[in-house]
Order: sequence, then structure tokens, then C-alpha cells
Amino acid sequence: MMSRELPISFGDDGAALVPVVTQDAASGQVLMVGFMNRLAFDRTRETGLVHYWSRSRNTLWQKGETSGHVQKVQAIYVNCEQNTLLMEVEQVGAVCHDGYPTCYYRRLEPDNSLTVVRDRWFDPADVYGNPNGSAGPDGLETVTRAWWSAFETLRDRDLTAESGTSRLLRAPDDAIAPRIADELRELAGVLDGSHVHTAQAEDAALEGGQVCYWLAVKGIHAGLTWEQVRPDRALDAPDDGDIPSPVSMSAVLRAQANRWEAATPDGPGDLAARLHETFALAAAAMASLGVVPLDVIRADLASLQSRPYLARLNGTSA
Repeated sequence: MMSRELPISFGDDGAALVPVVTQDAASGQVLMVGFMNRLAFDRTRETGLVHYWSRSRNTLWQKGETSGHVQKVQAIYVNCEQNTLLMEVEQVGAVCHDGYPTCYYRRLEPDNSLTVVRDRWFDPADVYGNPNGSAGPDGLETVTRAWWSAFETLRDRDLTAESGTSRLLRAPDDAIAPRIADELRELAGVLDGSHVHTAQAEDAALEGGQVCYWLAVKGIHAGLTWEQVRPDRALDAPDDGDIPSPVSMSAVLRAQANRWEAATPDGPGDLAARLHETFALAAAAMASLGVVPLDVIRADLASLQSRPYLARLNGTSA
């Protein structure tokens, strides 16, 4: 079958740039605007992944080639004058290099100031590395992925003879939600001074790590994936100015503990949302005492990866 002539022109040499509006196919939200020449358009059609032409770097680039936040083409539309494109895509992760789900995350106010109106989904330093361009293998996304994967290994492999966590993950989960509630109350006690082991910050790291452990056990036991829960986004603690005082956080944690004790969320979506919310509360609680959540998860991952029964599985925990 003979291919028809393209309904849009990239010039005789294919180098002319055409504006491309990229829209989320599910929500209809405009994600970004880029440009394509004939090479970028052809590569997009061949692969099903959106490619653009960078005017600043004068080179072809695939969206998500660094971050993994690719755009999967769902439909392509041409405007009435046949000189612009509209791409409907399935967006994996966040589209914006600043860490937001859309590049249009700021609203212009009457006085020409800008107001951020979207939640940030990731820290760019975690995904793109430092300003010198080096990779960021130890950021929250990478570390929490490996951490979650280690627990999945303990669930999927019968390591019950060697691992208490494996036994938990392969047994009925009746006791898991009450343990989440218990650990939340202990973390709350650290914050208000009623639960003391050693120094307050060290205790916050200990109990915050326990909360995160039991949340992961709950999610993985239920078959939830890292992508469904996104603990990395939840554990990206707010800036200092946005963190409530330890005493205020203590009350919030106790209320969340009561919610876990009262009932387990109904469906997978409800459970994923509750887990994400509780991870975020644990992160804010730890941050209120100067504890970095990433350091806590990184230490737990290192402990998991040091276990002989995981180390011998050809790196499946990493």
C-alpha cells in the first residue's frame, strides 16, 4: 500500500520545525509544548514514543530518555492550517523537568506574579543528578525502587526459613495494620517526648524507619507495586518552612494511627492512597527533627542487601 503524502510540511529538507502541543490522553491536561522536524516526527511514528527536536542543543531527543518519564503516543492530530500538531499521550511519571506533572504548574496573577498550583512529584536532583550532569543513583526514586524490590523478592521467594519478613509477606496479613498503628504511635511519642530510647533525632530515625517498614510490608503483601504507591514522592519531605512542629505532627500521627486501627482501606486504590499518605506523614515527622527520610530508607536497603539470602539471588534485591 502506497503511503500518502504527510498532511504537514517539514520543508524540502525536513528541517523545518513544527510546534507540538502534548496533552495527557486520559485527563486532557496540556503537559508541554515542543517542536518536531521530519526526523523527530518519523522517529515518533516508528517507536510510538514521542521525540522532539531541541532548538537549544540542535539535536533529536526522546522525552524521558534520562528520567524514564516517557510519552507513549495514543493519537496525533493536525490543525486546520496543517502547520501544528497535537499529541495525545500516556505520560509515564511527571513531564516537567522541575518535577511537576505538567510544565504549566504556575498561574499568572493580576500583578504578574506566579503562583504554583500543582503538587511537585519528584525532586529533579533525584532524577537528573546534580547541575554538573552526573547521574543521581542514590536519589529517592532509585533507592525506594530497590528497597521495594527487595521486599518483593522476600514475598516471591520462599525464604521463610531465613527471613522473618519473608514469613510475614507469605502469611495472612491480619497483624500488619495494627503494627502500622503501633509504630505511628511510637513515632508520635518520640515527637512529643513520651517515648524515649536515646537521643530524639536517633529515635525519630528508628521509629520512622519502622513505620516505613510496616507500610512497605502492607503494600507488598497486598500486591501493590512501587508505581502504585510512589513512596519516593511521599518521602520527599517538605521544605523546613512547611513542616509542622514536632508536637503538632505528634497529634497528626496519632490520628492516622487510629485510622489504621479502625479499618483497612477497601480496594487497592484506597490502600495505595492510604500508604502514600502515611509515608508522607512519616517523612514530615522525621524531617521535623532534622532526620532525612532518604537516609533512613538507604540504611534499611543496605541492611537488606547485606543479608546472605538476598545477596546470593544474583542481585534481585538491588
